[in-house]
Amino acid sequence: MRRARLMRAESAGTLKHFWYSLRQSTQALSFASKVETDLQSQNTDASITGDKKMSTSNWPSAPELRRDEIGFNFRGTEYLGHLVAPPESVGPRPLVLVIHNYQGLKFFDIDVAEYLARLGYVGLAIDMYGELVPADQRTWPADASRIEAFQKTCFEGMVACDHDFEFFRALLAEWLEHGLSHSTVDSSVSAAAIGYCFGGIAVLEAVRGGLDLSGVVSFHGLLQTGEDGSPAMFGVERPPVKPCDNVYNTDTIVLIENGKDDQLVPDESKQRFYEEMDEAGVQWIFHDYSKTPHGFALPESLGPPGHLHEDTDRRSTMSMLNLFREIFPGVPQNSVGHNAAGTSIPV
Repeated sequence: MRRARLMRAESAGTLKHFWYSLRQSTQALSFASKVETDLQSQNTDASITGDKKMSTSNWPSAPELRRDEIGFNFRGTEYLGHLVAPPESVGPRPLVLVIHNYQGLKFFDIDVAEYLARLGYVGLAIDMYGELVPADQRTWPADASRIEAFQKTCFEGMVACDHDFEFFRALLAEWLEHGLSHSTVDSSVSAAAIGYCFGGIAVLEAVRGGLDLSGVVSFHGLLQTGEDGSPAMFGVERPPVKPCDNVYNTDTIVLIENGKDDQLVPDESKQRFYEEMDEAGVQWIFHDYSKTPHGFALPESLGPPGHLHEDTDRRSTMSMLNLFREIFPGVPQNSVGHNAAGTSIPV
């Protein structure tokens, strides 16, 4: 127990250094300055649509893809997600939820939903923050003076979810229900879910909450819920965690895609995850990629949170595709040469 406490204390120190470096880095400031210059020259704003040229320029036009918005009120907050489905000619297809990183739902997550639709699945980029983080405040600020406030707002949205397990799981269940009821979705097949960073935590909470998912994939996500100390680095008050009973879905296959150099996922956290899943009887696969940082699957167009590591992004994407072929055996998987981050994928 004493060793565990020491390891967690060391992890907290590493975490503080990680976010302090991100907050103060010339990379962050130079990126903000570059974006500000670009936006001024283009006379546009950074919003949920974002700058997509870095990630999707390799895709051919696909007007036959079907797009829809799904919105609802949940416990007094409005939420809006974006669905992209294959052409009507292929009929209903399995659903894959796409869960954003700590910034909230933005252009990249919608691009991921489109990538899934191009593969042959229905991608639904879901919104876990709603009005807590306005849609036009989820991309990295062009004005460096706004970075602190941006971080604080995004982490407030994250804390509202990951410190209240019942709320977190109930909102995920609500999204799953809305997605499965859409006319483009084959509701006879258990859906899948993928998530980035905070979204990686979310897919694990879905498993702990017993949601009917055939498989989940976490890209550089933390492994325990409500333990991320990052919000406190930006003045966000972390209320006491509200846990609830776990009712694991032991039919779900859990795939973890992790960077070995991720400061937010220390060895102690990994060991706790292994033991938890084994005790629960959940099947898991854990890929630890050498010399790979946190945020390895996120493009630079997201700002400093994007630490795209193309080799790892390619291999982790291929791992996800392999899982989908296993859990959706009756669904042809199309070849798509680049993923939503712009990384080339062998076809």
